[in-house]
Amino acid sequence: MLTHREMTAEEFLAFAEQHPDQRFDFIDGEVVEVSPDRLHGRKQVIFAAALEAYTSQNPVSVVHTEVLHVLGGEKFMPDVSVNEASDQRYFTTPPLLAVEIRSDTQSSEAQRRKARAYIRHGTKMVVLLLPGEQVEVYRPGKEPLVLHAGDALDGEDALPGFKLPLDRVLP
Repeated sequence: MLTHREMTAEEFLAFAEQHPDQRFDFIDGEVVEVSPDRLHGRKQVIFAAALEAYTSQNPVSVVHTEVLHVLGGEKFMPDVSVNEASDQRYFTTPPLLAVEIRSDTQSSEAQRRKARAYIRHGTKMVVLLLPGEQVEVYRPGKEPLVLHAGDALDGEDALPGFKLPLDRVLP
């Protein structure tokens, strides 16, 4: 795993462009090369497709994968996010919903810290997928909700009417 010093958003984007065959994330504020596997990619597609279907019927926002967010000076690269439409190179406003899928190179605790940081910066809902284990849903002012296979993710007030059966992401 390759880690790098703290960078500005512009430095990070230039760095990522220089390394098109590598993927990076922010873990505890550090730029870290991650190596998601095919399972991670499949879960990301399932979330993105379900959210894209929702936003096509409820055009209040746009779905993105792996787009930089700079929130209160902290940098985030959610696996999937639902954001207000923007033509900026990166987001400086919190997503309505952020999805983080833990890779083998990331600890569950680091991902939980990231979920809580999103909430501190104004994200309405964070979905943390711990593959093979559970889904944790973080919302402002509430304890994390733990869901398992057989449950459904509800968009609540972040994405009213959104539902995703978790059997598709938690085999």
